[in-house]
Amino acid sequence: MTAPPAPPRPRAAWLARPLARTLAGSVAVLALAAIGVLAVRKQLRDGNDFPIYWQAARTLLAGGSPYDVRSGLHGYVYLPWFALLLAPLAALPLPAAAACWYVANLAFLWLAGRALLDALRATGLLPRSRWLVLATLPLAGLVHDNLVLGQANLLLVLLVAWTVRAALGARGAAGLPLGLAAALKMPAALLLLPIVLRARLRPALGFAAAVLLALAVPFLATGVQRGGELLSQWQAKVVTPAAAGALQGSRVIDQSPAAALRRLLVAAPLDSRAFASASRAVAGALLLGYLLVWALAPARAAPRALLLDLALGCCALVQVVGFNLRAQFVVLVLPAWLAATLAAESKARAPRVLLAAAGALLLSSQPGIVGRAASDWLLAYSAMTLGTLLLAVALALQRFALTPPPSAAPAGAPAPGRAR
Repeated sequence: MTAPPAPPRPRAAWLARPLARTLAGSVAVLALAAIGVLAVRKQLRDGNDFPIYWQAARTLLAGGSPYDVRSGLHGYVYLPWFALLLAPLAALPLPAAAACWYVANLAFLWLAGRALLDALRATGLLPRSRWLVLATLPLAGLVHDNLVLGQANLLLVLLVAWTVRAALGARGAAGLPLGLAAALKMPAALLLLPIVLRARLRPALGFAAAVLLALAVPFLATGVQRGGELLSQWQAKVVTPAAAGALQGSRVIDQSPAAALRRLLVAAPLDSRAFASASRAVAGALLLGYLLVWALAPARAAPRALLLDLALGCCALVQVVGFNLRAQFVVLVLPAWLAATLAAESKARAPRVLLAAAGALLLSSQPGIVGRAASDWLLAYSAMTLGTLLLAVALALQRFALTPPPSAAPAGAPAPGRAR
C-alpha cells in the first residue's frame, strides 16, 4: 500500500490558491505597465533607441536613406530589412509605436524563456525555479534596460532561443532563426560553428537562405538600384570600420575584450594600427579557445553536449567581436540558466565557485543595484568582461565533465551525456 502524498508546504499551498495567483498576476501586470509608461517617456525624451529604428523606417519608406555614414556608430546601424520589418510601426505616431514595441519586447522575452525551458528539458534537465531566478538576477538590470530603451537585443534573444530549441529537435530548422539573428547582429553567426562541426549540412543551408533573404529584402521592397545603394551605405557605416578595427571604444558601456584592452593600455595607448592588430589577436585567441572546446570535448553526440556548445556560443557572441555594449549581454540568459541548472545537479565545486563569482561581477555592474558611481568604476575595470569569461570557463568545465558515448564509456560510467 503506497504512502499518502506529503501535504504541500504552507508557502506552496498559499501560492496555489486562486486568489494568490490572481494577486501575483495583477502585481506583475501593474509593474510591467509602469515600466512601459516610463519606457515610452524616456524614449520620447532621449530619442534612443527605438525612436532611431522608428525614424529609420519612416525615412526608408519616404524614399530616403536611414544611414548617416559620417556619424559613426550613432544612428541606425542595422541592415535595411530590420527597418522594413518595423514599417507597420512607422505608420503610427512615435508614442503609440513605442508602446507597441514595448509590448512586442515583452512577447519576445516570454517566448524566448519558453523556448529555452523547452531546450533544457529536451536534454533531460529539470530546471528548478529557484536556480533559474538566481541565474536571472545578474541579468535583470539588462532586461530592464532593453525594455526601457526599446532595443533590438530581446528580438535577438528570441531568435537565438528558437535556434537552440530547433537544433535539439528539428535539426534542419535551426539555421533559419540563426540566419535572421546573424542578419540582425553579425556576431550571432558564431553559433553556427558548433552546429557545422557536427557535420550538419541542413542548418548551414537554412542559415545561408535566411541571410540571403534578409539581404534581398531591400531589393525586393525598393528596387535593385536603391537596394544596392542601401547595402553600400550600411557597409560603409558598419562593415568597413569593423574590418579596420575602429569600432572598439574605451567607454565603460563597451564591455568587449577589445575595449577592456584599450582601457588597460590607457596609460600607454597604442596607435590605431597596432591596437587593431592587438584586438584581432585577442579575438583570435578567444575564438581558438572556443573552437578547441567544441572540437575536443567528449560526448559530442549527446544532446546536452550540443546545448552546452550553443551556450558557449552565446558567450562567444559578446566576446569574440569588438564593441559589445552592456545591454547586449542579455544574450547570456541561456548560458546562465544552463550552467546554474547543471551546477544544481552536480557536486562539482569549481563550476559553482566560478558561477558565483561571475554572477557577483555581473550583478554589481548594474547601476540600479550598486549606484552609478560604483557601477561605472567596476565597468571601467571590465567587470562584465571578466564575469562573462568566468561563466564561459564554468560551462567549459561542465562540457568536459560529460561522459563519452556508450561505445567508449567504461563499465559503471554515468549515462551518456550526463555530468560526472
